[in-house]
Amino acid sequence: MLIFGWGLKTVKRYGMLSHQMCQTCHTESGWQLVKVTTWFTLFFIPVMPVSIKRMLICTKCNAGRIIKKELFNQLVEKVQQGGSPEAPQDTSYQNMTDTQKNYLQEMEAYRNKQENELNKKTESKKARTQETLIQQSSHPMTRTKIGEQLRAMGLREGMTVIVHSAMSKIGWISGGPIAVIQGLMDAVTEEGTIVMPAHTADYSDPTHWESPPIPKDWIAPVKDSMPAFDKRYTPTCGMGIIPELFRNYPGVLRSDHPQVSFAAWGKHAQTIVDNHELDYGLGDTSPLAKVYDLGGKVLLLGVSNDRNTSLHLAEYRIGKREEIENTSPMQVGQETKWVGYKDIDLNVNDFNLIGKAMEEAGKIAVGHIGQAKTLLMDQRDAVDFACHWMEENR
Repeated sequence: MLIFGWGLKTVKRYGMLSHQMCQTCHTESGWQLVKVTTWFTLFFIPVMPVSIKRMLICTKCNAGRIIKKELFNQLVEKVQQGGSPEAPQDTSYQNMTDTQKNYLQEMEAYRNKQENELNKKTESKKARTQETLIQQSSHPMTRTKIGEQLRAMGLREGMTVIVHSAMSKIGWISGGPIAVIQGLMDAVTEEGTIVMPAHTADYSDPTHWESPPIPKDWIAPVKDSMPAFDKRYTPTCGMGIIPELFRNYPGVLRSDHPQVSFAAWGKHAQTIVDNHELDYGLGDTSPLAKVYDLGGKVLLLGVSNDRNTSLHLAEYRIGKREEIENTSPMQVGQETKWVGYKDIDLNVNDFNLIGKAMEEAGKIAVGHIGQAKTLLMDQRDAVDFACHWMEENR
């Protein structure tokens, strides 16, 4: 049995350098400081480094070049001090030693192998997910069945409804997210209105990102390079596939808040998305408040009340939360600028408790769309109930 060996490689990244021409892809690109360590292993555990290569990697084409230890340490020190030093001038590929050439070729082959393995795992995971959905479903869900089950729960023609969803909970669907959206449209018709959150939590100051955080030396280049929010093409973040497809669906409009926009379709869509003010984006001038004024519903399709954005409206109305300042990249004239706006420190930690209390009070209809437990409630009742609950319990 082989108990020792070598060849295990670890890669540690130390930060970014400023742009310089890459002699491989012939473009101006950033350069990543990287240390590649090859280890002697015992029982497959890295014990002692066999070789250490200090390299600059082109962020465009992944071409690499080896630099001396002293220069590498100087560049790392400058990056850790918050700088963005220039990459040293490239030496021509022809002047490299055969060892360097072979090593770079080996590293390129290693990266390609890693990417191929990752792609195979991703495709395999997708196939397993589909297989699981098929095994768990007694029959395929369709647009027609979804519409019928929504109407059976109480959704009617002409209603305004804000929808939160998890498609995987429904089961196997013929047509996927398109069938879900069309089933919703069939239930309320063009006389009704469908609203979905199209939030972009990533359009915020990266200094405060937590899930996950980014390295400190990334913050400045991320802020400098982030494009301005554009309601036409900025994708949703963490909302799921149904809202992302919905915002692109014909006839759907989107509000222009850079972090908490909403998408809407139907009779009152324009009214709901118009004039979404920057300050207090989920408060009394938001699309949530307009759904409240229209006597709308909330549909939680496969998700619980911790996803019920409408309950945030209650947080604004009770006036107990700490005020904060948010920023997002926005188009100001011909420039992208980070624009500040006021908000409150929101908290979803007790939303499921509020939902349980509403359910016990008989204010929520409970049913199933496919295999997904689904909740339907009057949004006005939910917000008013949450206001009273928060006043007593927060």
